[in-house]
Amino acid sequence: MLRRGALPRPELLAVFVRACGDGQYLAEWLSVRERLAVGPHLDQAQTAPATEPDAHLAPHRPRRRRTWAITAVLTVVAAAMAAVVWWTKTDVDSGPTSASVDTPVYPEVLPLPSAGSWVRIRPAGAPELCLTEGREHTGRYGSAVAVLRPCTEPTGPRVFLQPVGTELATIKWENPVDHGMGCLTVMDTGPAKDMLEPQNNCIEGKSEQLFRIEHVGDRHYRLRTPDRDLCLGLRENLTVVDTEALRQPCATRPEQKFLIDLNSDDQSNHPAARLPRLQRGE
Repeated sequence: MLRRGALPRPELLAVFVRACGDGQYLAEWLSVRERLAVGPHLDQAQTAPATEPDAHLAPHRPRRRRTWAITAVLTVVAAAMAAVVWWTKTDVDSGPTSASVDTPVYPEVLPLPSAGSWVRIRPAGAPELCLTEGREHTGRYGSAVAVLRPCTEPTGPRVFLQPVGTELATIKWENPVDHGMGCLTVMDTGPAKDMLEPQNNCIEGKSEQLFRIEHVGDRHYRLRTPDRDLCLGLRENLTVVDTEALRQPCATRPEQKFLIDLNSDDQSNHPAARLPRLQRGE
């Protein structure tokens, strides 16, 4: 907004003023913006001397001084912000400072139906494997975590992608026995730190249960966490059976690329759906 050579739209100026904590004076800021948009002709008309002195002009003088004071402040703020933007763009060693000022540009996300979709998630380097339920390889963590297993195995949970807004999604697993739904959750502590555990308590807005599914070329997608520059990858960059999925710094490695097969119209293709009803516990 501040880098353009024209005045911002009134609604943008209003957002900017409120964000800077000066919302109680928003009407005066908008008045100044209108005066600047009209140009000097309005000022000349307002400041032209009257043919006869009149006492009713006196109350307007403090308002005019206050208006021009606000105009000066607006100019200084705009110049300061422009200087900050210029400095962050020209500093050759800006590092995190530049990233904190400029909004990162991410790839497009996987388009999902508004109601969500049943899917299969497969590593691009081993498409015969699927992300499904398993155990942490050292045995130190007893609960289920997300691992790679052959897609032909019939006992794993069905996977459902539930869109959250336009950019994020939750990865839900349906229990093949009781058909209860849980959310894959990135663990922050313990022996399963950074791994994904299916948890029954899906919590709206919980960052550990949200993923940005980004298109990274061909049919490949990367699963980025929303609040950090971290993505889902595979332990030790392996693409073999029982390898755990885990959160790690985003990179261009093949092990962070996945194939996501949407199957929103036909749920009968999942191997669990072909099991006899008694074997599924029904």
